[in-house]
Order: sequence, then C-alpha cells, then structure tokens
Amino acid sequence: MTCNVGNNRAAPEKLIPAVRDSGADLVAFQELSDQQAEAITNELFKAYPHQAVYPGNFAGKALLSRYPILDSKQLHLSEERPDLKTVVDIGGTEITLIIAHPPPPRPHWRGLKFDRQTWKQITSLAELAINHKPAVLLGDFNLAEWWGEYAYLRKMGLKDAFQVAGRDRGHTLPRRIGPWKRMQALNRLLSRLTFIPLLRVDYIWYTEPLHCVESWVGEDTGSDHLPVLAKLVLGD
Repeated sequence: MTCNVGNNRAAPEKLIPAVRDSGADLVAFQELSDQQAEAITNELFKAYPHQAVYPGNFAGKALLSRYPILDSKQLHLSEERPDLKTVVDIGGTEITLIIAHPPPPRPHWRGLKFDRQTWKQITSLAELAINHKPAVLLGDFNLAEWWGEYAYLRKMGLKDAFQVAGRDRGHTLPRRIGPWKRMQALNRLLSRLTFIPLLRVDYIWYTEPLHCVESWVGEDTGSDHLPVLAKLVLGD
C-alpha cells in the first residue's frame, strides 16, 4: 500500500483505522508529518512491528512492515525531498522497496515538465529498482499515465501494478484540497469538501520476478490523495 498522507491532512483518527483495515503487509507513506509519524508509530506497532520512519512534512516518508526490515536509508537525490530505500526479508527473500515523492512538474511552454534535477531523480530511482531485483518502487510520482515520462519508465523495465491488474480507473487525486502554507483558516474550511479524483499519480511499480495479481484504490484516509494497493507474488 502506498499513501500520500497530505502533510497532516490525514488525521490519525481516520488514517489509523484505514491502514489497519487495509490488510496490507507493507505500507509506504509520503508527506508524513511529525504528528502523523507519532500516531502510526504508537498505534500501529502491534500490527506493524517493523518500521522505518522519517517524518519531515512534505519530505516525510515511512515504511511499516509485518516483515523484518533489514536496512533503511534516505536517498538524497533531491535537495528538497529525500526518498527512502529499504530492504525487507519476506520468507528468506530480500525485497527492495523504494518510497518516492519527486517534486511536481513546472509550467513550460510545451506544458507541464519536470525540471532536469527532478527527472534525473526519477530515472535514478527507476535504475536503482531495476538493479536491485526483486524491487518495488512506490509513491506519489506527480506523473500522469498519458505522459511520455510514464512510457519511458515502462520502457526501462518497470511494471505498473494498476496497469497490469487494476480495478476501475485508479484515480487518486484530488480527493480534497491539499494543504496550503498560507491562508490556513480558509484551507481548513475548504478541506471539508470532497471530490471525485480525476488523475492517477500514485503508483506501485515493480520488477521481475514479482507478478501483480490485483491492484485497487484504497479507502479515504482524510488526505488529498487516495491510497493505492497491490497484491504482488514472487515467481509464477
């Protein structure tokens, strides 16, 4: 399960039950605030005894796991948002999980485009996953599936779980207004409104020899994003 928790937008009283009820063995978070990190650490410890938690608001990330985490470290490929690389032992097989959240694209005369550093960050993460098979690369990529960058990642050898075995359209954004740094009183008022998401920007990419059996959009956690889940199996 991957879940952008909206830098405190997903309140613990809604986030904790949604994660607990998801049935996921591995849960990746992006935009994890200190308050959210404290809540998941304390309240989900029994369900997920293995945790790698690096709060930091928009830069915050974490992995909760039912399986032992052998290693975890931040990857400083971006000046503003370090990614998180972990290794999990699942029944004697080491699986690399990389949690990513590159900055959004910027307006360009040809449309929205990633700047050079961000695109290098994304391709470096993809190469890291491909070179550490079996691997899962998951998170909020600020990337639409009809863009050329999406096609490039597939050409590199990554498989998109929802594209392979997804239910419905898989749209995850926007569920509600995201957090603003200014006019916070107005932002809190508008955050009560909910929308039907129109974009798919949250992904679970994976490499061989993993296979995706099923993928779906999860329940509302209170964030501006909906979570994405996938059932992955190793081998045939």
